[in-house]
Parts: sequence; structure tokens; C-alpha cells
Amino acid sequence: MTSKRPRRSTFLALAAITLFASAVLAQDEKSWSLDVGADYSDHYLFRGVSVLGDNEVLVPHATFSSGNFNFYYYGYAGDIPADFTSSGNTVSYREDDFGADYTIALSEKFGLTLGAVSYMYSSQTTEEYGAEDTYELYAIAAFDVPLSPTISYYRDMDAIKGAYASIGISHSFPLGSKASLDFSASVGFDFGYNLGSGLASDLGLQESNGDLNDLLVGVDIPIQVNDWFSVHAMAQQSIALDVLDSLEVQDETVLTGGVGFTF
Repeated sequence: MTSKRPRRSTFLALAAITLFASAVLAQDEKSWSLDVGADYSDHYLFRGVSVLGDNEVLVPHATFSSGNFNFYYYGYAGDIPADFTSSGNTVSYREDDFGADYTIALSEKFGLTLGAVSYMYSSQTTEEYGAEDTYELYAIAAFDVPLSPTISYYRDMDAIKGAYASIGISHSFPLGSKASLDFSASVGFDFGYNLGSGLASDLGLQESNGDLNDLLVGVDIPIQVNDWFSVHAMAQQSIALDVLDSLEVQDETVLTGGVGFTF
């Protein structure tokens, strides 16, 4: 499935978000929030892989929340390096992700989020880079205990038919009344996502099945300037583990800055 076809899923996703938002906004009492913003990173890192090599990426994003429901959008715009493309030329990269999820509080200390996200690419990205439209189902278990551990599992249901899981921890230290110092770390596991059967066969390797993929550690400094405007600066270090080592993927340091608006 490629983006050459009319993007019905895009229109349906936007229509669903619009209808849901209209219904919520019609309520007398405000029970919703809308967060929009943009980040700029010196690398586009996804599950331990630098998608655009050493090129930067601009990431506009928006999240509409009401109750336990979240509807979100992330866009990615940058340049694909010439040695990554079929034509041997540097071309524009465009990706649009639409997702929705619902969080269930199963106890005072445990919550479960269930959701789906679609990944859609421009025709040029598909033709030059080989990325194909696809979608994933996911579940995230979160524990309200020290270090806020999470266990996440994402299953691709279309183009890749692999899965990726991670175990993460985080902790925040307040820096006055408007800022904080947020630490995070996660370890990823590959279930035929980065190293599926086809690629494994081509390279003479064994398909991954829950093997260690990557370690990601980061520190973020968000600053809430006022009730509706915030900024943040973040540094992350990605360390390739077994699967990415076998694919000769390099460790990466990623620097990100961004702004956000809350309504």
C-alpha cells in the first residue's frame, strides 16, 4: 500500500477528529485540551535508526484530548540524503502520522493505553526511499510508582508485519515553578521489525524475535513560560544493541528544541 492512492485514511482520520472535537467543544464545561507545537531535531531517530542519516527534521504536532481519549498528529519534513535514494539525488522527505488511543485506569497505580497509529508518506518518499504507508496497533502499560516504568508494544499490521517493544523509566526534578529537569531511559526489543525474514535472509542472518534492539537515554528541560506557551530543549543518546549492531547501525546523539501552545 503506497501513497500514490488517494489518502482515504487521512481524510477519514481528519473527519473523525473534527467530528469528535465539535461534539466535545459543544459542551458547556471545558473538558478538553488542545496542544500544538513544533520540534526541530538534528536527526530523525526512530527505534534506534537515523531515518534521514545526518540530516535534520522539522516535526509539527498536535494532540486533542478529552477524558481518556487522545487524537494526535505528527508530521516529519526533511531531506533524504542522495546515497539513500533510488535516483542518487537528494529529495524531500514527508511523513504524516495520525493516531488515537484510550487510557483505562485499572487501579490507582496501573493504567493501560490501547491505540492505533497510521504512517503515511508522500509519493516521492515512497518512490525514492521505498517507505510504504502502514499502520500499527499498540498497548502501553504505565505504573504510577517510583521511576514511572512503562512497557510498550507496537505491532505493524500492514507493510512491515513486525513488532517493537520497549521498557522505559523516567523521573522529573523541578527547577523552580516553571521548569523541570526530566530524565528518561528505555531499552527496545525487535520482533522482526528492523530485522525481518526478508532482510535477514539477504544478509545471511537469523530473523530477530525479541532480541535487544537499542538503548535510548535522554534529558529534557521543559519551561512553561505561561499558561499557554512552553519551550523545551532535549538531548538523547541512542546506543545500538544486538539487532542494530548486526545491521551496522551506528550510535547517535540527537539534539532537539521545540515550542508548544496549549488551548
